[in-house]
Amino acid sequence: MRIIVDFTAFIPQSTGVDTYLKQLVLHLAKIDSANQYLICLNFEDRHLFAQKLPENFSCRILSARLRAIRLIYQQIALPITAFLWKADIIHSPAFIMPFIRGASQHILTIHDMTSFSHPHCHNALRRSSLYLSMVRASMVRADMIIVPSLATKKVILEFMPDLCPENIHVTPLGVSKGFRLYDRTQIQDTLKRLRISQPYILYVGTLEPRKNLPALIEAYRRLLQAGAIREDLVIAGKLGWDYDVLLQQIDMLALRGKVHLTGYLDQQDLGPVYSGARLFVYPSLIEGFGLPPLEAMACGTPTISTVSSSLSENLEGAAELIPPDNIEALEDTMKHLLNDEILWNKRRVQGLERASQYRWERTAMKTLASYQVTMTTAQRGWHRGTKN
Repeated sequence: MRIIVDFTAFIPQSTGVDTYLKQLVLHLAKIDSANQYLICLNFEDRHLFAQKLPENFSCRILSARLRAIRLIYQQIALPITAFLWKADIIHSPAFIMPFIRGASQHILTIHDMTSFSHPHCHNALRRSSLYLSMVRASMVRADMIIVPSLATKKVILEFMPDLCPENIHVTPLGVSKGFRLYDRTQIQDTLKRLRISQPYILYVGTLEPRKNLPALIEAYRRLLQAGAIREDLVIAGKLGWDYDVLLQQIDMLALRGKVHLTGYLDQQDLGPVYSGARLFVYPSLIEGFGLPPLEAMACGTPTISTVSSSLSENLEGAAELIPPDNIEALEDTMKHLLNDEILWNKRRVQGLERASQYRWERTAMKTLASYQVTMTTAQRGWHRGTKN
């Protein structure tokens, strides 16, 4: 097969989508020497895979990172590239595929449906009619859709019941090997450089409404006010959107000096920061997959998250799960887990075991299997679109 992977959605301050893009390419390169790959990059990422890919992988600059330029090149230059390169498959791994189909088979990754189910949690672009229409049209036109969880597949079929369930393949994400147990010296050196004092409770992720951070801040404030905990709260992640009220909440007199914003942390720092935390809390309203809780567990940190979407699917039985709208439950669970050493150690062990089950090699193998199924289907002349 001749496979194009559209890598132009990548940004260097990686969220889950960007981590998926990079790890997918690197691990496909490890497991597949039989097929030919063309990775289409933005100009800014031209050196990203330098000397990291085998001979059956090549890279080509397709676009630049500016969103408007990317959209134009995605819709025009990508189909032309596929035609000239005689691609069998185009994999669009971030929500939108080219509308000029050509002769190639098209595989689309949909990471979540929160723009449809929780539009109020997104910025203006992600909830706009134009964006939603483009995603819908991409899903209808794709020969196969890859999703990271059963929960995401379920929501797709709720919003688009005419799609064939067999056309949606569930391919869980992985936990990078950099998320592991760190020794005390590595942890202390990183925390000292970042000016993080122990003990602390940790959250990692973009500061945006979907992450439900006001609930975490309020639960933490109540625990402080009651004198029930001594830990600081560390919030690691870049500013997303609609975060002004959250920043005001953090600036309350009772929380000054206790809540710390680190900004975005790269993986080199993030692993030790996970490992140094007494507790990891991820109170998200809804996720397509939710990497941070599994990353924290891989670093040996007991975790609290929510009974919600893929979070229940991935974490149940290994983390404390509470309803996302119940601040009292979050408060009680944080207090209990911090003060019950038996439960703390139990969740630590269970978390390490659960995180070990999520590997990028498996993600790559399942993706390659999807490529093969798509080509077999095309060669047999079957149509894999909607039910009708």
